[in-house]
Amino acid sequence: MAKLLDDKMLLKNLTETTAGGLYIPQIVQIAYSLFEIVQMGKGHYDKRIDKVIPLPKGLKVGDRVLVNVGVLKPIVINGEKLYTCPNAEEAILILDDDERIA
Repeated sequence: MAKLLDDKMLLKNLTETTAGGLYIPQIVQIAYSLFEIVQMGKGHYDKRIDKVIPLPKGLKVGDRVLVNVGVLKPIVINGEKLYTCPNAEEAILILDDDERIA
């Protein structure tokens, strides 16, 4: 699979079918959705300091994250619809394995 540049993320949309766990108000559900991180770039290169700024701590491939859908761009790779996220800071929440969004 192609490699991502900078601090971008490749995401897979997750459909939640069970209720319970974390409560998210209706207004937030419109703007945010649950995704799984499929791939991540290494970080953002800052020309001013000639250094790669690493991704936010705690994010890793396989994490289920809540992301603002307005910033995502769809892409099809090997027949699978995925989404590119412009930067890792768009992930506002990491869910544990046992947590669900109502």
